[in-house]
Amino acid sequence: MTSITLTELNQNPSRATRLADHGEVIVMRRGHAAYRITRIESSGDPLDELVATGLARPSRSTAPRSARRFPTIATGTDLEAALVAERAKFDGLI
Repeated sequence: MTSITLTELNQNPSRATRLADHGEVIVMRRGHAAYRITRIESSGDPLDELVATGLARPSRSTAPRSARRFPTIATGTDLEAALVAERAKFDGLI
C-alpha cells in the first residue's frame, strides 16, 4: 500500500494510476486518509460492469448497443457506384 497527498494526485494523476497498478494507493488530505485508489480488474464490457455496480443506468433504447455505437455506412462498392454516377452527370455537361 502506497500513500500520496491530494496535491500530488492533482499535479500528477498518471503517477497515482501507475502506483495503483501495483497495489492500493491511499490519498491523504491534511494528514488523514481521504480516498483509496485501486485497479479494477475488467473481464468484459466496462459499461455492463458500471450498470451491475449501480454507477450507470442501462439505455432505454431497444436497439443492440453495437448498432448504436457504430452506425452503418456505405461500403466501398456503394461509394464507387455513386462516384461513377456523379461523373457521368458532369461528363454530359462538358
